[in-house]
Amino acid sequence: MILVTVVAPERSAVHAQLDFPQENAWARVTPSVVWCDDPQSLVTIEVHIVGRSDVETVWVENGPISEVALYDDGTHGDAAAGDNVFTRSGVQPYCSPWNREVSQDVGAWNLGMFLNVTLTGGVEAGNRYPIVVGVVEPRFKNAFEVVQLGNGLSATAYAFFIDDSSHEVFEDYPVSPLYCGKSNFAAYNKLYSVLPDVFDFALVTPGQQMLRPDGFGENTPYHVTVSNAVQNIGLPIEDNTAAFGSAGRLKGAIYHSFGMPAIVDHEMAHSWGAGIGASLGLIEEGQSGRYHWEANSDIGGQLGYYYFTGDGWVGHFADNGDGTWRLISNSVQEAYTPLELYVMGLIPPDQVPPIHILESPDVTDRERITAASARTVTIEEIMAAEGGPRNPAYPNTQRDFTMAFIVTGGAPFNDAAYAYHSLVSYLLMSENPPHERTSLAPFYWATGGRGTLDTRLPVDAAELSVLPGMATPTPSPTETPTPEPTATSTPTRTPTATSPPDEDPTATATVEATSDDETGGTGICSPLPLGLVVCPGLLALIRRKKPD
Repeated sequence: MILVTVVAPERSAVHAQLDFPQENAWARVTPSVVWCDDPQSLVTIEVHIVGRSDVETVWVENGPISEVALYDDGTHGDAAAGDNVFTRSGVQPYCSPWNREVSQDVGAWNLGMFLNVTLTGGVEAGNRYPIVVGVVEPRFKNAFEVVQLGNGLSATAYAFFIDDSSHEVFEDYPVSPLYCGKSNFAAYNKLYSVLPDVFDFALVTPGQQMLRPDGFGENTPYHVTVSNAVQNIGLPIEDNTAAFGSAGRLKGAIYHSFGMPAIVDHEMAHSWGAGIGASLGLIEEGQSGRYHWEANSDIGGQLGYYYFTGDGWVGHFADNGDGTWRLISNSVQEAYTPLELYVMGLIPPDQVPPIHILESPDVTDRERITAASARTVTIEEIMAAEGGPRNPAYPNTQRDFTMAFIVTGGAPFNDAAYAYHSLVSYLLMSENPPHERTSLAPFYWATGGRGTLDTRLPVDAAELSVLPGMATPTPSPTETPTPEPTATSTPTRTPTATSPPDEDPTATATVEATSDDETGGTGICSPLPLGLVVCPGLLALIRRKKPD
């Protein structure tokens, strides 16, 4: 994360030793997206102190050498003195050379500020939960044509925007009771009120950092199954599309927290799993691991539950092929595993290698891991346990998917926000490997070139003319034979108005879905394995973290 600065910072950075609980403060940055390194693109920072009367001063870190003071005295943009709301207006987000290098490639990025306070008696305390603001490379000014669709709705060629000032989607901004499984029906119904039913997935993301009232943490991304017509993959057949406003095409609804969509591939994969092989021990037991692969298996991929070593390493097991395994760190971007590609319908079953479940693994040497024993599970055993092979079976399956990227905000969007979210959506279509400094793995790369994702909307808006500088790919992303795709900067796919016939949910009898009043779809919304939910505002960094 990069920090923020003001033109004339008053303090030298002193890192607090005591922890200031997240439950005692929440913050708002207005506007939530600005232009990188633009002296005219300024923000106002508010920090609301809750349940404490001993906070005397508040500041946010600005890198290793300075900090930015906030005020509760009616000055510097503060609305009222003495109300425990500390404010600073006119703050210019600071883009470091590192950040500028990244933004040259991907066009947009996140900056993080960190809260510090002085308590009664002069004791300093700090909080490492970031206050996030989005930044955009200035060359994308005026790069995205915006089409007004009426009733607070607008769109670029890549993203659909909802001015939710009336709080129909979320109850408030930025503090709102958002939880795993909440379906945000209003957002999807607004989408379908002006656009046709041409989307396989619909993703809702807030236009600013959103915090839950119970502790002011940020809700992690999650997936809600809307419909499923695929048989023998461990999931029920169901069709709840009408509740979301879809006439039958929509497969999955995704909520993703504000910022770069680091785990979209993970959430999309929940449309097909992980449910297959549960009776054979392939699924992690317990609520925290539900719908993820067993941590002691070598399935890995996007839905693998992470194995935690005793010395701080976190990762997935991978078969070395000689009776040993290695641990792939969670800092490594992983493509879809063969079993995931199979349930998605992107490879035949004979390309799924045997799976091993390790008993008492010895991780002393992370490159040559041994186990007391290893149980082998074959794809033939898996298919037998599920009642047969996937139906429909490869190659009579869908491979090109569409997604509506929906942004909702509590106020009208500025030009930087239109550019930021449009770039994020555009990057989801990339046919290049992950950027070395991001945690976004494009769907095309994750599938080994077998599947595509198109986020372009059927609106009369010009497509991007100033392209991010993305590198030429050097595959192969998976350990199984893959085609070597040719990268293209501008995808040529177009959403179709009809649902692919092989997986049309209306073509198969449905069964009653397990849902609650808020969800309206199967709650496959266990967002991330335990241990990766610690600080959801830092999802991108968590996935890249390595122990010292």
